[in-house]
Amino acid sequence: MGWDAMDTKSTQQNNTSDQNSTNFKKPDGSASATDYIPAHTKQVSTEEWRFASFGINKLTGAYSNLSIAKSNSAEVAAKNETLTTNNQNTIEQVETNARPISPPIALNNGIQENYDKFKNAMQSQNLPQVKQVKKVSGEKIFKIVKQFLFIYNYKRDRERFLELCKYLVYNTESESSLKYSYVALCIHKQLVLPWIEQIKLILWECCKTLDQTQKSSENLLLSPYLKMLVLFTDVSNWKVMKKQSALLPVLSQVCTSISSELFKQGCLCVIGSLLNKRITTMDSGLISACIVFTIRVITASNFSDESLTGFMSNMLTVPALIWHLTKKLPQCVAFLHESCLISHLIALFHVEGACQRHGVITSCSSSRNVIDVLCVVANLVQLLVADIETTRQKRAESVALLNQLLKFLCKNTAGQSMNISTWHPVLGYFSGNATEHTEAMQFVRKQLQFLWEPSFVKVVFHDVLTLKPLHDETSLPAQAEQISTKTKSKTKLADKFNAYLKRIASSRPQMSMLPTGGRKLEYAEVKNTCCGCLLYRRALTIVTKQLALEMLTGLTFMDEVLCRMWRFICEIGPSGGLQLFLSSLTLPPDIAEPYFAVFTLFCDMTAHILSILDDIEFYEQQIPFHLEELVTISAFLKQFVFKAIWSRIVKDSQSSMYYVFDSAHTLLMMLYDRDARRSFTPQNHWLCKDIKPSTIRGEVEKSQPRAKLVVEKIPFVLPHKERVILFRSFISADRASIGITDEDISAHIRVHRSRLVDDGYTQLKTLSPASMKGVIRVKFVNDLGLDEAGIDQDGVFKEFLEEIITKVFNPDMNLFKVTSGEESKLYPSPLSHLQDDHLDLFAFIGRMLGKAVYEGIVLDIPFANFFLRNLLSQQHTKLYSPIDELPSLDSEFYKNLTWIKRYEGDISDLGLSFTYEEDAMGKVESHDLVPGGSAIAVTNENRIMYIHTLAHYRLHTQIRQQTRAFVSGFRSIISHSWTTMFSAPELQRLISGDNIDLDLTDLKLVP
Repeated sequence: MGWDAMDTKSTQQNNTSDQNSTNFKKPDGSASATDYIPAHTKQVSTEEWRFASFGINKLTGAYSNLSIAKSNSAEVAAKNETLTTNNQNTIEQVETNARPISPPIALNNGIQENYDKFKNAMQSQNLPQVKQVKKVSGEKIFKIVKQFLFIYNYKRDRERFLELCKYLVYNTESESSLKYSYVALCIHKQLVLPWIEQIKLILWECCKTLDQTQKSSENLLLSPYLKMLVLFTDVSNWKVMKKQSALLPVLSQVCTSISSELFKQGCLCVIGSLLNKRITTMDSGLISACIVFTIRVITASNFSDESLTGFMSNMLTVPALIWHLTKKLPQCVAFLHESCLISHLIALFHVEGACQRHGVITSCSSSRNVIDVLCVVANLVQLLVADIETTRQKRAESVALLNQLLKFLCKNTAGQSMNISTWHPVLGYFSGNATEHTEAMQFVRKQLQFLWEPSFVKVVFHDVLTLKPLHDETSLPAQAEQISTKTKSKTKLADKFNAYLKRIASSRPQMSMLPTGGRKLEYAEVKNTCCGCLLYRRALTIVTKQLALEMLTGLTFMDEVLCRMWRFICEIGPSGGLQLFLSSLTLPPDIAEPYFAVFTLFCDMTAHILSILDDIEFYEQQIPFHLEELVTISAFLKQFVFKAIWSRIVKDSQSSMYYVFDSAHTLLMMLYDRDARRSFTPQNHWLCKDIKPSTIRGEVEKSQPRAKLVVEKIPFVLPHKERVILFRSFISADRASIGITDEDISAHIRVHRSRLVDDGYTQLKTLSPASMKGVIRVKFVNDLGLDEAGIDQDGVFKEFLEEIITKVFNPDMNLFKVTSGEESKLYPSPLSHLQDDHLDLFAFIGRMLGKAVYEGIVLDIPFANFFLRNLLSQQHTKLYSPIDELPSLDSEFYKNLTWIKRYEGDISDLGLSFTYEEDAMGKVESHDLVPGGSAIAVTNENRIMYIHTLAHYRLHTQIRQQTRAFVSGFRSIISHSWTTMFSAPELQRLISGDNIDLDLTDLKLVP
């Protein structure tokens, strides 16, 4: 930026350029370095201009020899008047005693000549090979610099100023003589105060020059100015003062005064902006200079609120600042810790509302402010982990500070729609400029991983992990006796078992823990734990799904956190946390939020670990909870979800409580799916006992929103019989809407018994879904080509349907295969492509099955459980785990994969890769499970991914096209919303009827 007018030939040009460059602001509108500059100086005439920095109105001392060219001509007066007018909005001053305004041309030229002579002397003095150069005294340096600053203009004199800075650094570091040392003037009786003012002026000019030089790619242009800032704010590197030890305390106060003045001017804004733009390209020396200078400035201000706010707003907003410091300059991170900066930041900002009060977060949230706060969180978390002892001492305050920042991010990032947002690598869909700092966000992402670093998690959950239980863990609570009168024996862990599962199993109480209560909500440990859970709940909300999964994995795999959290839930409140959560549904949101944070985090962590446990670990090892505990948890979740819907607290996904509802519902459905495959709950456990089933069904038929939501989210609260009745009512309503009656015939078809599939497929494939739902009359043709006698009153069609289904599901036709083992259930054959038009045939078969279900025709077709879940579209939900369904396809293959999971040796010794080999008509074909899978070896680190990827391939990828075609045909007849009421086994019952023993008593009642 230009700070004085140049000669009269370029005055107009400079005024224009200065107007464009003086109002420097950050993109978010916050003040920049130059915004700290006081108001413009008053314009004066040539005869009245003065040295404001020294408080005199005429030239004296070094300037007394210079003649001032005066002119009273009208031309000069007009020029001066024009100059004054044009400079009105461009001339700035550093403080009230600023440099003069627009000195005359003759004075400019004279000072430039003197300065250039001095510069040549400087350059000669800096060169060791130049001998016998007359040194320049410190007083003369001061006077020449004073003259130079008097006429200094950035655009014209920046090269001169750069040489000046280099010389002053050289002189200060090498000159030991009091006479020739520039800094020796700090003890000069007459010049000490003017020298201090001159240093302040030079250093602030360095800051402004740094501000202008940020776009340059050359670090050499930054080094002299940063070195000036570091050098003149610490007396220890002034060579001439090495022997003046008695003066060091006084001189240190001088440096403190200089640092304080620079802070008032806005130097932290300049340093922060420089690091923001250049930290990835700056060398370690420059970064170190920035950090050292920053700490000095903050220390000089005695850690004032303003300086701490400046550090938070300008330094910690630099993306991944602490990450780069740790990698390049770990000593700087140690320097930050030694300065106790973290303690001061926590003390100032942990109070509720402090971040907003001090301007770290704003009420008007721009996208830039959101990214800045995200960077503050990331840098702060890494600092807290690096100084874990301070964090441990101030754990409640540290959590409170992070919660303020995360609350702001939740408010301004949660619920972003992909229609109006761009993708951000950390925040996901984000309605702002996601391209800014894109490269730096990969490091911010790594910083956020410190949130689940074990040492930090242990600090946050210190109370949960260290509190002793209120009740004896060796005895079964009274509530448990209502579920189980005796404790089941637990299978010992096998030798070849995952180390984590061993630890979590050993840390789990031997007996079931059920809600008992005892810890009052006012207790400090309860409040601290709620705040810690709130921190992670908010963090999970703002980040991408992938990062959230990593966070949940880190938290869940902490040895005791999940088990201890369950114990904590059992003990809080008068009757235990479950009742507390239920009653919190009616509390104001701000009061209920901490309690729901505990609840939702527990649900998310439990659902996450259940998704990766196999049946041995879940049912036999009972990890992480005893089955009795899971029965209690599932019963409560059912009650909680039902109350949230029935009380109209949650109406849809836009409801304020939906995030709590979603966490509870996810875990509830995961437990229900486990129980549907292999029961661990008592009979009628899932039924609702508060409302009559007929009441719910009646409201559904009347299209009441809450009843429809119950059927959509938790249909199992209704008995299966009631849901079948409801299903038939949906079909009746559909018939009525289409206008189908028994008298209306949609189609007549003739089929040869010897060509049943071909004829049926050819004549029915062209029918619309509405026609397929209508009455279809069938006429069989015998081997002689004659129509068979008989009148079709649905009986012939039923016979046709049964026969065609029997043929197409016969494995010999190569459209379907049977699972291994004794069950022999059906699923699409991976080799069906050998059949012509196999996908069209799958769509046709799906339509025929849908027609059978639509008409209530029972077919004895046993489907594999995993294929039924495909038919229900449950494989796309976050509840779905392919490894859980693998036994329904190939139990032996499932055992092999679980063996790999538990293998304690080096799995790479087995020579496995991310491929799957299968026998296709006598030929072995290899398929990559992931791109380039043949080149990816299976190791101990990626074997869980290998197991799930391989299971997903066997269950879905192999038969994706066949399944998609079959489901599309089935859905053309049976709406997806009608079948969501049923689990996979219940859908099988709907297709094939109930497989129950014949009751002779019922036969006796038949007349």
